[in-house]
Amino acid sequence: MAFYESIYIVRPDLTTEQVEQVVSRVADIITSGGGTILQHELWGRRQLAYPLKKNTKGFYIFNLVEGAGPLIANLEARLMIDEDVLKFQNIRVKKANLVPSPLAPSSERASDSSEVLLPGDEEYEVPDDEDYEDDDLDV
Repeated sequence: MAFYESIYIVRPDLTTEQVEQVVSRVADIITSGGGTILQHELWGRRQLAYPLKKNTKGFYIFNLVEGAGPLIANLEARLMIDEDVLKFQNIRVKKANLVPSPLAPSSERASDSSEVLLPGDEEYEVPDDEDYEDDDLDV
């Protein structure tokens, strides 16, 4: 099984319940095709870079999916004919990164922020004031 990042944009004029219905339809397509959703993030209503079907905003939804190629082909075919979906993109990734994305709601990021280290964080040491001598300061 391969890992895929699936992002799709839903029409902005939908209510919260209608957006949840679209999300559940997509989840049903994935699970009925033998895949699993490892991570799901609702990025919220955002400004689009350019108008899509006369819309300047849209609800962004991100899924990290584990499945096979035919599952993604079926998902893309179904998203293409769904009137509520403005645009979508599925990308195959080598490994699943379960860290919440920067666009995730802050409540999801806060729970995992202590575990995330940036490159070089473990080697960086902050010097104390005691490490400096008066001769080092140019005043």
